[in-house]
Amino acid sequence: MIETYGHLKIDEGVTCALNLLHSVHESCAHVGDEVLDTGRRRAKVLVETMEEQYQSALATKETLEQKVHEGIRLAENLLSDFEKRAYDVHQAGLKATAIDMLDSGKALGLAAIDDASHIASELMLESAEAARRAKLKVQTAIEEAVTLARRHGTIHYHHLPEPWRVNPHILKGYRFSENKLECVRSTVTTWSNETVNIWSHFLGLLIVLSIAFYFYPISPAFKEATNLDIFIAGCFFFAACKCLVCSCMWHTMSSISDQTLMERFACVDYTGISLLVGASIVSVEYTAFYCEPWSRWTWITMTAILGITGSVLPWHPLFNRADLAWMRVAFYVTLATTGLLPIVQLTIERGYDEMARAYSPIVQSLLVYLSGAILYAAKVPERWLPGKFDYAGGSHNIWHLAVLGGILFHYSAMQAFFREAFRRAEVEGCSVY
Repeated sequence: MIETYGHLKIDEGVTCALNLLHSVHESCAHVGDEVLDTGRRRAKVLVETMEEQYQSALATKETLEQKVHEGIRLAENLLSDFEKRAYDVHQAGLKATAIDMLDSGKALGLAAIDDASHIASELMLESAEAARRAKLKVQTAIEEAVTLARRHGTIHYHHLPEPWRVNPHILKGYRFSENKLECVRSTVTTWSNETVNIWSHFLGLLIVLSIAFYFYPISPAFKEATNLDIFIAGCFFFAACKCLVCSCMWHTMSSISDQTLMERFACVDYTGISLLVGASIVSVEYTAFYCEPWSRWTWITMTAILGITGSVLPWHPLFNRADLAWMRVAFYVTLATTGLLPIVQLTIERGYDEMARAYSPIVQSLLVYLSGAILYAAKVPERWLPGKFDYAGGSHNIWHLAVLGGILFHYSAMQAFFREAFRRAEVEGCSVY
């Protein structure tokens, strides 16, 4: 009986303990839901507030990189403080400390964001002031350079404003003119480091025009040519003349004191080069696939697209930077290399010997272009002897002669291309149309 009574009391004690545990569990769950709900609401308010403040504080940052760096710095500070608060949670208890953390975190976040707004405003003002000082410095340098050029005719490299400094190895002989009329007049009144560049391509233009309108029309290739043949040859002559004209324009106006005009004339020069390269490639593709119209027009279309790209790309500000001469050379070399891609098709379809015979006339022109481009990009020989090639013999002078030589060699090669194309047309009985 006593044993039975003891078991009964134990059962009642266990039942009571279980009921108490259930009550504690329900209370804890209720309290936990309240804590989580409160935390979610406060976190949502915190995030929305921080997002709004961040957007308004950093909206005036000048660059994305500055915004990112400043945002990362603020976020790292906030995370550091939140980690400290999390440690306090562990020490002081969940509910009270969680609410306190969120309240304090929100206040801390707002304070940090206010600091960020202040920093952003200061950075914006500093950037504006730096831009104003830089603009004033360039304007002052322009005025001083114009004054010196009027007094001495030409000026030294270190007298040039920063945007006009292209080749640090050419030290003397720089013109600097206030307007376009002075630029044009100085080409005949002043011996400068641009004189050889201007007159080499002006005289070259006269040579190309005489070939296009006198020597080509009396050549055997012209007498046997169709209207389309003449049109293709005409495209090459037009592109060559345009390249030389654009070059003369650029080197005449490179001394203009208006930076915007100076950069635009540089782009004109680059578009002339792009057109010449594209037209030269088209003449090769046209004659190489004289009896294969599908292949001929496919390759010509691809080259035309690349040529148009080459005419647009120079107008991007990055393309004209003085320290990226290698990029400009690499682009034009790549554009010229696309003209060699049909070699693969010709080798497969006609064999290596036939391909070599088809392309051999162009080798001289390519070697001249490539040699001039390498020297231009490397700034050789003036790199080795600064100041010794200021007026003649510099890399840009050599490049100009290489361009003119490449045009003349290409004309000679084009004559050979058309002779071979006419021979194939007669043997195979094909028509160019």
